[in-house]
Amino acid sequence: MDKISFTGLKNMCYAVERFRDTEDIVSYERWMNVALTGKDLHKFRMALRKSGLPKRIYTNPVQKNFLNINTFSTKTEDCIAVNDALLQADDSTLPMFSALAKITRKISRKNENEFMLEKQYINSKKYNNSLIIDKEFSNEYCEQFHNPSYVKKGAEKINKAIQRIMERYFSQ
Repeated sequence: MDKISFTGLKNMCYAVERFRDTEDIVSYERWMNVALTGKDLHKFRMALRKSGLPKRIYTNPVQKNFLNINTFSTKTEDCIAVNDALLQADDSTLPMFSALAKITRKISRKNENEFMLEKQYINSKKYNNSLIIDKEFSNEYCEQFHNPSYVKKGAEKINKAIQRIMERYFSQ
């Protein structure tokens, strides 16, 4: 029997933390990780190249085909990091922002039954430490982080943060 080769987005996870500072300002930090394969991986690498960003800095240290997106948002400000490297909005990085927006939109619109978690991934250390680079979580937390409806909602929130960053950039 032939093996079926999966390409696209897989092994997706998401988490969010809410903070309130001493001045009662609420902020959110969101993390998403996804394994890119096939055309999605190719498009991301092309966007990285077009943006002129250093590949060694914007490549995930856990696994090369993982994309880790981290956003920090307040009511008036948003910022984003890709694979633990801050991404500034400017003319040269527009291809990266476009690629990230497409990936998060694609995840948010996926049917829950299309979410793929590979057994090899679940049984590896990557299952517990891919979401936040250099931090390991218990299996109980990881089950929630990989819940398709939770990931879809998170992808939508991250997509909105990307849109706000771009809107602010274009309004300058």
